[in-house]
Amino acid sequence: MSSSPSCAEGFRHLYAEEGLRRSRRLQAALERLPPLEVHWVADKQRIPREHLNRNTLWVCRPRGRTVTRCPGSRGQLCCNYLTVDLYLGCPLGCAYCAMRSYLNFAPITVYMDPEASIDRLIEVAQRNPERRIRVGTGELGDSLLLDPVFRLSEAFVRALAGYPNVWFEMKTKTHFVEHLLGIPDKGNAVVGFSLNPQEFVAAWEGTASSLDQRLAAARAAAAAGYRLSFHFDPLLLVPGWREAYGALVHRLHHFDPEGIAWISLGTMRYTPELKEALGEHELLLEEFVPCPDGKHRYLQTVRSALYRHVLQELEPLAGVPVYLCMESPAVWKNVFGALPGKQASIRAIFETARDL
Repeated sequence: MSSSPSCAEGFRHLYAEEGLRRSRRLQAALERLPPLEVHWVADKQRIPREHLNRNTLWVCRPRGRTVTRCPGSRGQLCCNYLTVDLYLGCPLGCAYCAMRSYLNFAPITVYMDPEASIDRLIEVAQRNPERRIRVGTGELGDSLLLDPVFRLSEAFVRALAGYPNVWFEMKTKTHFVEHLLGIPDKGNAVVGFSLNPQEFVAAWEGTASSLDQRLAAARAAAAAGYRLSFHFDPLLLVPGWREAYGALVHRLHHFDPEGIAWISLGTMRYTPELKEALGEHELLLEEFVPCPDGKHRYLQTVRSALYRHVLQELEPLAGVPVYLCMESPAVWKNVFGALPGKQASIRAIFETARDL
């Protein structure tokens, strides 16, 4: 299993913010990058228009609030996850990715200097000692795709290890965990893997790592002391889905449930902008309906049946918290018989951190 900086070989241009010239972290990252000329500029507006695409890497310092709440989705229940943006944009090219509709003309961005985010999370943890603080870096980009080069996650794992109420998650569709395995104290750090059956990966997940590679990386992370999470999102309603997801979930039965922090489920959904980007794609052949948040989803009855099937397959992992991502109260009740606040197994991960 290699987490080689080959993950960055697809970039053709590299721009970096002038103020980072003396950054030791950036200099170390540049030594791990394939040979690319660094163009030092004052800000993103100085990048030539023809280079504003996902073949360009833009490295800068974070601006504004560095820790925010998941924006959620109108009319859907939110798990109150906290987010930190480290990597903005993703070149993997998954067919169903919402970023296809709004990041096509933006460079892949790396936010260096994570200290402000770390300090803010420590402050939140200290103000909420009785609550579980779930925070992740995979909201707007893959947490680990470029991490073997920039090594930003390590700073979070090390700094947050002493705060037992912080569960720092790195969510990925890659197998790039090797650079993280040697950190001595992981605390409650979680390595999260987005999963789909291999035939779906091959068809619709671009250059993402294979299912075998991801599961091997999960085993390596668990052996090194990390907690795991698994994300079935999006679940895809295509021919053979029952057998395909059943076989995939069966492979998770070999993992120790005690080491799995949570599992999330979500189904295919799209905005009008994503539909326009996808055109007449085969993933849109099923019947979809508009929802209050402006996204289109499978029919409620169909989604509920899909979730119940996967939940039934997950039964051997009893005790692992399982929750739905961006789903309506009606579907929660259809699937679980109750809303998250009434379920002891997941109530803690839905609590809201105060004073953010």
